[in-house]
Amino acid sequence: MGFARLARMRVGLFLAGCSLLVACGSKGGGGDDGGDGDAGVAPTLRVDLTSHQLHWVDGTTTDAPTAKATLVAADGTETDVTDRVTWAISPAGAAAVSGTSLSATGTAAGPGVLTADYAYAEGQTGFEVFVEQTVDGGTNAAPAGTADLFNAATADTTATVALAYPPANALVPSNLGAMDVHWRDAANDRYEVTLSGGYVTLKTYVVPSNPRNYTVFTGDQWSQLSGGSAGVDLDIRVRALSSSAPTTFIEGSEKVRIGANAIKGGVYWWNTTDGSNAFIYRYDMENQAVPPEQFFPQPNQSGTCVGCHAVSRDGTVVSYRQDGGTTNYGNAVMVTGLTKRLTQNTQSWSYTTIHPNDTDLISTRNDGMWVTDMGTGAASHIYSTSKVTHPDFSVDGSTIVAASVASGDDVYANVPANGTNQLVVFDYDAATKTVGQTPTPIVTSAANTYAYYPGYSPDNKWVLYNVASGASSYNNLNSQLWVVSSAKPASGAPLSTPIRLTEAEGPAGQGNSWPKWTPFTSQEAGPTGANETVIWFTVASYRAFGVRTTNGDHQLKPQLWLAPFYPDRVGNTQGLPVTGPAVRLPFQKLDQGNHIAQWTQKIVNIF
Repeated sequence: MGFARLARMRVGLFLAGCSLLVACGSKGGGGDDGGDGDAGVAPTLRVDLTSHQLHWVDGTTTDAPTAKATLVAADGTETDVTDRVTWAISPAGAAAVSGTSLSATGTAAGPGVLTADYAYAEGQTGFEVFVEQTVDGGTNAAPAGTADLFNAATADTTATVALAYPPANALVPSNLGAMDVHWRDAANDRYEVTLSGGYVTLKTYVVPSNPRNYTVFTGDQWSQLSGGSAGVDLDIRVRALSSSAPTTFIEGSEKVRIGANAIKGGVYWWNTTDGSNAFIYRYDMENQAVPPEQFFPQPNQSGTCVGCHAVSRDGTVVSYRQDGGTTNYGNAVMVTGLTKRLTQNTQSWSYTTIHPNDTDLISTRNDGMWVTDMGTGAASHIYSTSKVTHPDFSVDGSTIVAASVASGDDVYANVPANGTNQLVVFDYDAATKTVGQTPTPIVTSAANTYAYYPGYSPDNKWVLYNVASGASSYNNLNSQLWVVSSAKPASGAPLSTPIRLTEAEGPAGQGNSWPKWTPFTSQEAGPTGANETVIWFTVASYRAFGVRTTNGDHQLKPQLWLAPFYPDRVGNTQGLPVTGPAVRLPFQKLDQGNHIAQWTQKIVNIF
């Protein structure tokens, strides 16, 4: 295989070529083994392996190559010093050395480095660890002997298994968590499900999850897989056979790609578990050992409808409104200690955004826009020319993007028949806590539609928003996903052309509400091999989750879905889509409604 391939796959951090078998340096001291050759020239240490590939299959290492250390003097004289070196493995635990034998441990997969340390020299060589593991199928585990049935069967190419989730060609973050695999097949009762990519292959055997066919690879299993397969294509294959006639099997397969980079930051979302109570929950993408937690109110506090929140970029402040309606009260809390920053039940608002200084709170209601100093509690009415809603601060705090509201109220934004609305940008002065009174339009909706829920990307270059027709902005099933340049057009210049994010939307009429960016950009290898920028975003949607929910079944609650945006592809001539299919965030429960996934750079401790 070779380490050049590893470098292209960007899954190793240790060596770029297994032909690089010598790495040496003077370690001081001396010794008489092998001689010094030319005076003042330190000898080098060469490390050799009889094989550079290690395999770990279902708990057993299947090969054990032999290591050898050779001291090479300046004049070329070689001395075997294998029995006098100290061996080390990087990453720790990827393999083990017993005497001169190297073997995989199964705890890590991918490229590794074997280092030999001698008195006055050090040498290295690379190796690769491949892990294959059959994992338990859980409550739907197939009976013993099912693997033997598949091993003995032959392929029937006249039929296929239809995969239903994840969506083909999706980019899946390496730290997604658990991974579902769903398929449609009504004729068989035994299934072999395989995920294979890079250095790891996971396989499981299951029976139907009556009446639906799916299996779930746990978070630990996904971490094992993505840890050895980040940045490469993942092959997903499902084979099916009937235990009553097991001579042949049918199969279906597709590819997704595991991201080379993890999603950083944390997410706060509005959770609606029933008709009267709603809470703010949160989850740390960088600490998946901690499950989602109810943030506010705390589980031991009395419940009410608390939501429509905003989170400061640094994760230290959360604002919210409570009770719902158009006359509700709002407040903000310091995350650490949950100390309320304002006097309770003194200010009303619908939506808020928090300045990067963590002090200025912009709020909207039917009479326009307000700013509240969270240090003093003083509130000022700073814009009243028209109704605006859904404000969002730019990353640098210099501007605010919002939706202008032509009719209705700022909670349930809509437009009259044949009407339009705009997304507008206000200049903000943090020193005077004021906004410009003539905001600049960046989007004008088409007739009978309206644009709403705008938000700045973490690089400040884009605004993500919804477009819908009919009804209001709240959970509108007609809502679409759009993005537009955040740059304010010069006076008299045409507006930038918005781009619809069709690939991320899923089926029409299933809703794509409250789109929100994650807090960082990252780089992934693009279709041409060159790196391209990726910005992830989430959206609340009623779309079907593979076979586990039914498309259009609105008795089930909206879920948070994650999709990539590729800004470098905007205007490309290759026809590459600027977004990709969305995947469901697996930390949610299907019987709970989840909305407004507000992202922050970090999850701050409460206590």
